[in-house]
Amino acid sequence: MTDTLSDNDLLDRYVHGVLVHLPRSRRDQADKELRERVRNESYGRSTREVLTEFGPPEDQARRLRGAPRQLIGPRFYDTYVRVLWPAVRVMAILFGGVSLLPVLVDNDTTPTIGRIVEEGLTSAFAGAMYAALWVTVVFAVIERLAPNAVLRDWHPDDLPPVPHGQEIALGDAIADLVFAVALLVVSLCFFPALAPSFLAETAEGLDAGVVEGLLPAVVVVAGLWVCVAGAQLIVRAWTLPVTVISIAANLLAVATAVAVLVYRPYFSAEFIASRYGGNDGNLGTALDIAIGIGAIAVILVCANDIVTTVRKYLAHRQEL
Repeated sequence: MTDTLSDNDLLDRYVHGVLVHLPRSRRDQADKELRERVRNESYGRSTREVLTEFGPPEDQARRLRGAPRQLIGPRFYDTYVRVLWPAVRVMAILFGGVSLLPVLVDNDTTPTIGRIVEEGLTSAFAGAMYAALWVTVVFAVIERLAPNAVLRDWHPDDLPPVPHGQEIALGDAIADLVFAVALLVVSLCFFPALAPSFLAETAEGLDAGVVEGLLPAVVVVAGLWVCVAGAQLIVRAWTLPVTVISIAANLLAVATAVAVLVYRPYFSAEFIASRYGGNDGNLGTALDIAIGIGAIAVILVCANDIVTTVRKYLAHRQEL
Protein backbone atom coordinates (compact mmCIF):
# COMPACT_ATOMS: atom_id res chain seq x y z
CA MET A 1 0.00 0.00 0.00
CA THR A 2 1.33 3.43 -0.87
CA ASP A 3 1.92 6.00 1.83
CA THR A 4 -1.09 8.25 1.23
CA LEU A 5 -2.05 9.18 4.77
CA SER A 6 -0.40 12.09 6.54
CA ASP A 7 1.20 11.69 9.95
CA ASN A 8 -1.65 13.61 11.58
CA ASP A 9 -4.27 11.37 9.96
CA LEU A 10 -2.42 8.23 11.03
CA LEU A 11 -2.12 9.50 14.60
CA ASP A 12 -5.80 10.49 14.79
CA ARG A 13 -6.91 7.11 13.50
CA TYR A 14 -4.59 5.22 15.81
CA VAL A 15 -5.66 7.18 18.90
CA HIS A 16 -9.33 6.66 18.01
CA GLY A 17 -8.70 2.92 17.53
CA VAL A 18 -7.26 2.75 21.05
CA LEU A 19 -9.85 4.91 22.79
CA VAL A 20 -12.88 2.91 21.58
CA HIS A 21 -11.60 -0.02 23.69
CA LEU A 22 -11.27 2.05 26.88
CA PRO A 23 -13.86 3.23 29.43
CA ARG A 24 -15.05 6.78 28.77
CA SER A 25 -13.60 7.97 32.07
CA ARG A 26 -10.08 7.02 30.90
CA ARG A 27 -10.19 8.32 27.34
CA ASP A 28 -9.10 11.95 27.86
CA GLN A 29 -6.02 10.99 29.85
CA ALA A 30 -5.19 8.15 27.45
CA ASP A 31 -5.50 10.52 24.48
CA LYS A 32 -2.92 12.88 25.99
CA GLU A 33 -0.55 10.04 26.96
CA LEU A 34 -0.65 8.40 23.54
CA ARG A 35 -0.02 11.60 21.61
CA GLU A 36 2.84 12.52 23.95
CA ARG A 37 4.43 9.09 23.54
CA VAL A 38 4.22 9.28 19.75
CA ARG A 39 5.76 12.76 19.74
CA ASN A 40 8.64 11.59 21.95
CA GLU A 41 9.28 8.51 19.81
CA SER A 42 9.02 10.38 16.49
CA TYR A 43 12.29 12.32 16.73
CA GLY A 44 14.27 11.22 13.67
CA ARG A 45 11.57 8.73 12.64
CA SER A 46 8.21 8.91 10.86
CA THR A 47 4.94 8.50 12.70
CA ARG A 48 4.20 5.44 10.58
CA GLU A 49 7.32 3.69 11.87
CA VAL A 50 6.43 4.53 15.47
CA LEU A 51 2.87 3.23 15.14
CA THR A 52 4.09 0.05 13.47
CA GLU A 53 6.36 -0.49 16.46
CA PHE A 54 3.48 0.19 18.87
CA GLY A 55 1.39 -2.52 17.22
CA PRO A 56 -2.40 -2.76 16.76
CA PRO A 57 -4.58 -0.33 18.74
CA GLU A 58 -6.08 -3.25 20.70
CA ASP A 59 -2.62 -4.05 22.14
CA GLN A 60 -2.17 -0.48 23.35
CA ALA A 61 -5.69 -0.50 24.82
CA ARG A 62 -4.90 -3.63 26.81
CA ARG A 63 -1.75 -2.02 28.20
CA LEU A 64 -3.63 1.14 29.18
CA ARG A 65 -6.50 -0.81 30.77
CA GLY A 66 -4.04 -2.55 33.07
CA ALA A 67 -6.47 -5.44 33.67
CA PRO A 68 -6.48 -7.93 30.76
CA ARG A 69 -9.65 -9.65 29.61
CA GLN A 70 -9.45 -13.36 30.26
CA LEU A 71 -12.40 -15.04 28.52
CA ILE A 72 -10.10 -16.33 25.77
CA GLY A 73 -6.90 -14.49 26.57
CA PRO A 74 -5.71 -10.91 26.21
CA ARG A 75 -3.82 -11.59 22.97
CA PHE A 76 -6.81 -12.97 21.04
CA TYR A 77 -9.83 -11.57 22.88
CA ASP A 78 -10.60 -8.62 20.60
CA THR A 79 -10.23 -10.75 17.46
CA TYR A 80 -12.44 -13.38 19.09
CA VAL A 81 -15.21 -10.82 19.68
CA ARG A 82 -14.95 -9.50 16.11
CA VAL A 83 -15.45 -13.04 14.76
CA LEU A 84 -18.04 -14.16 17.34
CA TRP A 85 -20.87 -11.68 16.78
CA PRO A 86 -21.03 -11.86 12.96
CA ALA A 87 -20.93 -15.67 13.18
CA VAL A 88 -23.75 -15.70 15.74
CA ARG A 89 -25.94 -13.38 13.63
CA VAL A 90 -25.37 -15.29 10.39
CA MET A 91 -26.03 -18.71 11.93
CA ALA A 92 -29.14 -17.47 13.75
CA ILE A 93 -30.61 -16.11 10.51
CA LEU A 94 -29.57 -19.23 8.55
CA PHE A 95 -30.94 -21.76 11.06
CA GLY A 96 -34.11 -19.75 11.61
CA GLY A 97 -34.81 -19.40 7.89
CA VAL A 98 -34.06 -23.03 7.00
CA SER A 99 -36.24 -24.31 9.85
CA LEU A 100 -39.28 -22.56 8.36
CA LEU A 101 -39.08 -24.40 5.03
CA PRO A 102 -40.54 -27.72 6.27
CA VAL A 103 -43.31 -25.83 8.10
CA LEU A 104 -44.33 -23.80 5.06
CA VAL A 105 -44.20 -26.67 2.54
CA ASP A 106 -45.95 -29.21 4.75
CA ASN A 107 -49.14 -30.06 2.85
CA ASP A 108 -50.61 -32.23 5.60
CA THR A 109 -51.25 -29.46 8.09
CA THR A 110 -51.91 -25.74 7.83
CA PRO A 111 -49.23 -23.95 9.90
CA THR A 112 -50.37 -21.39 12.44
CA ILE A 113 -48.55 -18.14 13.07
CA GLY A 114 -47.70 -19.44 16.55
CA ARG A 115 -46.00 -22.54 15.14
CA ILE A 116 -44.08 -20.48 12.57
CA VAL A 117 -42.79 -18.07 15.23
CA GLU A 118 -41.91 -20.91 17.60
CA GLU A 119 -39.99 -22.87 14.95
CA GLY A 120 -38.11 -19.80 13.72
CA LEU A 121 -37.08 -18.48 17.14
CA THR A 122 -36.12 -21.90 18.53
CA SER A 123 -33.93 -22.73 15.54
CA ALA A 124 -32.39 -19.24 15.44
CA PHE A 125 -31.43 -19.55 19.12
CA ALA A 126 -29.94 -23.00 18.52
CA GLY A 127 -27.93 -21.72 15.55
CA ALA A 128 -26.60 -18.80 17.59
CA MET A 129 -25.55 -21.13 20.41
CA TYR A 130 -23.78 -23.53 18.03
CA ALA A 131 -21.90 -20.64 16.41
CA ALA A 132 -20.84 -19.22 19.79
CA LEU A 133 -19.72 -22.66 20.96
CA TRP A 134 -17.55 -23.47 17.96
CA VAL A 135 -15.99 -20.01 17.65
CA THR A 136 -15.08 -20.20 21.35
CA VAL A 137 -13.65 -23.70 20.94
CA VAL A 138 -11.52 -22.65 17.96
CA PHE A 139 -10.05 -19.64 19.76
CA ALA A 140 -9.49 -21.64 22.94
CA VAL A 141 -7.51 -24.21 20.94
CA ILE A 142 -5.45 -21.46 19.27
CA GLU A 143 -4.80 -19.88 22.67
CA ARG A 144 -3.43 -23.12 24.10
CA LEU A 145 -1.67 -24.68 21.12
CA ALA A 146 -0.33 -21.57 19.38
CA PRO A 147 -0.23 -18.71 21.92
CA ASN A 148 2.24 -16.72 19.82
CA ALA A 149 0.33 -17.08 16.54
CA VAL A 150 -0.20 -13.94 14.46
CA LEU A 151 -3.77 -14.06 13.13
CA ARG A 152 -3.39 -10.97 10.96
CA ASP A 153 -0.50 -8.75 9.92
CA TRP A 154 -1.23 -5.20 10.96
CA HIS A 155 -0.08 -1.95 9.33
CA PRO A 156 -0.87 1.67 10.27
CA ASP A 157 -2.46 2.25 6.85
CA ASP A 158 -5.14 -0.32 7.81
CA LEU A 159 -6.58 2.11 10.35
CA PRO A 160 -10.15 3.14 9.42
CA PRO A 161 -11.12 6.83 9.26
CA VAL A 162 -12.35 8.52 12.42
CA PRO A 163 -16.19 8.53 12.26
CA HIS A 164 -18.04 11.84 12.45
CA GLY A 165 -21.28 12.49 14.25
CA GLN A 166 -23.24 13.36 11.10
CA GLU A 167 -22.35 10.16 9.26
CA ILE A 168 -24.83 7.26 9.07
CA ALA A 169 -23.18 3.86 8.85
CA LEU A 170 -24.08 2.02 5.63
CA GLY A 171 -24.64 -1.24 7.52
CA ASP A 172 -27.08 0.41 9.93
CA ALA A 173 -29.08 1.97 7.11
CA ILE A 174 -29.30 -1.32 5.21
CA ALA A 175 -30.34 -3.21 8.35
CA ASP A 176 -33.07 -0.63 9.06
CA LEU A 177 -34.31 -0.90 5.48
CA VAL A 178 -34.48 -4.71 5.60
CA PHE A 179 -36.37 -4.61 8.91
CA ALA A 180 -38.82 -1.97 7.67
CA VAL A 181 -39.56 -3.83 4.43
CA ALA A 182 -40.05 -7.10 6.34
CA LEU A 183 -42.45 -5.38 8.77
CA LEU A 184 -44.37 -3.84 5.87
CA VAL A 185 -44.73 -7.19 4.08
CA VAL A 186 -45.79 -9.02 7.26
CA SER A 187 -48.33 -6.29 8.10
CA LEU A 188 -49.88 -6.48 4.64
CA CYS A 189 -50.12 -10.26 4.94
CA PHE A 190 -52.52 -9.91 7.88
CA PHE A 191 -55.16 -8.21 5.75
CA PRO A 192 -57.65 -10.96 4.83
CA ALA A 193 -57.63 -9.98 1.15
CA LEU A 194 -53.81 -10.13 0.95
CA ALA A 195 -53.05 -13.00 3.35
CA PRO A 196 -51.19 -16.03 1.89
CA SER A 197 -52.79 -19.44 2.28
CA PHE A 198 -50.94 -20.41 5.45
CA LEU A 199 -52.02 -17.15 7.17
CA ALA A 200 -55.57 -16.94 5.80
CA GLU A 201 -57.20 -18.55 8.82
CA THR A 202 -55.31 -16.36 11.28
CA ALA A 203 -56.06 -13.17 9.27
CA GLU A 204 -59.76 -13.96 9.08
CA GLY A 205 -59.87 -14.57 12.82
CA LEU A 206 -58.48 -11.14 13.72
CA ASP A 207 -60.73 -8.66 15.49
CA ALA A 208 -62.47 -6.37 12.97
CA GLY A 209 -61.44 -3.32 15.00
CA VAL A 210 -57.78 -4.35 14.71
CA VAL A 211 -57.98 -4.91 10.95
CA GLU A 212 -59.87 -1.68 10.22
CA GLY A 213 -58.25 0.64 12.76
CA LEU A 214 -54.86 -0.53 14.03
CA LEU A 215 -53.44 -2.63 11.17
CA PRO A 216 -53.51 0.29 8.67
CA ALA A 217 -51.60 2.39 11.21
CA VAL A 218 -48.96 -0.36 11.47
CA VAL A 219 -48.66 -0.35 7.65
CA VAL A 220 -48.21 3.43 7.66
CA VAL A 221 -45.51 3.16 10.35
CA ALA A 222 -43.69 0.48 8.36
CA GLY A 223 -43.96 2.61 5.22
CA LEU A 224 -42.50 5.61 7.03
CA TRP A 225 -39.65 3.48 8.36
CA VAL A 226 -38.92 2.35 4.79
CA CYS A 227 -38.76 6.04 3.78
CA VAL A 228 -36.47 6.83 6.72
CA ALA A 229 -34.09 4.00 5.86
CA GLY A 230 -34.13 5.00 2.19
CA ALA A 231 -33.32 8.60 3.09
CA GLN A 232 -30.46 7.41 5.32
CA LEU A 233 -29.02 5.38 2.45
CA ILE A 234 -29.21 8.33 0.07
CA VAL A 235 -28.17 11.20 2.34
CA ARG A 236 -25.94 9.28 4.80
CA ALA A 237 -26.16 12.17 7.28
CA TRP A 238 -28.48 13.30 10.06
CA THR A 239 -29.84 16.31 8.22
CA LEU A 240 -33.02 18.09 9.32
CA PRO A 241 -35.35 16.29 6.83
CA VAL A 242 -33.99 12.86 7.79
CA THR A 243 -34.30 13.71 11.49
CA VAL A 244 -37.87 15.01 11.13
CA ILE A 245 -39.16 12.00 9.20
CA SER A 246 -37.43 9.63 11.62
CA ILE A 247 -38.99 11.30 14.66
CA ALA A 248 -42.40 11.39 12.92
CA ALA A 249 -42.23 7.65 12.21
CA ASN A 250 -41.25 6.85 15.79
CA LEU A 251 -43.98 9.10 17.24
CA LEU A 252 -46.60 7.39 15.06
CA ALA A 253 -45.25 4.00 16.17
CA VAL A 254 -45.61 5.05 19.82
CA ALA A 255 -49.16 6.29 19.20
CA THR A 256 -50.06 3.01 17.48
CA ALA A 257 -48.62 0.95 20.33
CA VAL A 258 -50.54 3.02 22.89
CA ALA A 259 -53.71 2.50 20.83
CA VAL A 260 -53.12 -1.26 20.95
CA LEU A 261 -52.80 -1.19 24.74
CA VAL A 262 -55.94 0.96 25.06
CA TYR A 263 -57.96 -1.14 22.62
CA ARG A 264 -57.03 -4.32 24.48
CA PRO A 265 -57.00 -3.27 28.16
CA TYR A 266 -54.41 -5.81 29.23
CA PHE A 267 -54.37 -4.87 32.87
CA SER A 268 -58.12 -4.92 33.47
CA ALA A 269 -59.89 -7.66 35.40
CA GLU A 270 -62.17 -8.34 32.42
CA PHE A 271 -59.25 -8.99 30.09
CA ILE A 272 -57.50 -11.31 32.54
CA ALA A 273 -60.73 -13.23 33.11
CA SER A 274 -61.33 -13.59 29.37
CA ARG A 275 -57.80 -14.85 28.76
CA TYR A 276 -57.59 -17.31 31.60
CA GLY A 277 -61.23 -18.23 32.04
CA GLY A 278 -61.05 -21.06 29.50
CA ASN A 279 -62.87 -19.22 26.69
CA ASP A 280 -59.88 -19.06 24.31
CA GLY A 281 -57.28 -21.55 23.22
CA ASN A 282 -53.65 -21.40 24.26
CA LEU A 283 -52.60 -19.89 20.91
CA GLY A 284 -55.04 -16.98 21.25
CA THR A 285 -53.88 -16.30 24.79
CA ALA A 286 -50.22 -16.42 23.75
CA LEU A 287 -50.81 -14.06 20.82
CA ASP A 288 -52.67 -11.55 22.97
CA ILE A 289 -49.91 -11.53 25.57
CA ALA A 290 -47.19 -11.31 22.89
CA ILE A 291 -48.94 -8.36 21.23
CA GLY A 292 -49.15 -6.51 24.55
CA ILE A 293 -45.49 -7.12 25.36
CA GLY A 294 -44.55 -6.09 21.82
CA ALA A 295 -46.52 -2.84 22.15
CA ILE A 296 -44.69 -1.95 25.38
CA ALA A 297 -41.34 -2.79 23.76
CA VAL A 298 -42.17 -0.56 20.77
CA ILE A 299 -42.92 2.37 23.08
CA LEU A 300 -39.61 1.99 24.94
CA VAL A 301 -37.48 1.41 21.83
CA CYS A 302 -39.03 4.27 19.83
CA ALA A 303 -38.72 6.69 22.75
CA ASN A 304 -35.02 5.84 22.98
CA ASP A 305 -34.65 6.21 19.19
CA ILE A 306 -36.20 9.68 19.30
CA VAL A 307 -33.70 10.83 21.93
CA THR A 308 -30.80 9.24 20.03
CA THR A 309 -31.90 10.81 16.74
CA VAL A 310 -32.06 14.28 18.29
CA ARG A 311 -28.57 13.84 19.76
CA LYS A 312 -27.16 12.74 16.39
CA TYR A 313 -28.80 15.70 14.65
CA LEU A 314 -27.29 18.12 17.19
CA ALA A 315 -23.87 16.48 16.68
CA HIS A 316 -24.33 16.95 12.93
CA ARG A 317 -25.12 20.65 13.41
CA GLN A 318 -22.02 21.18 15.54
CA GLU A 319 -19.73 19.68 12.90
CA LEU A 320 -21.08 21.76 10.01
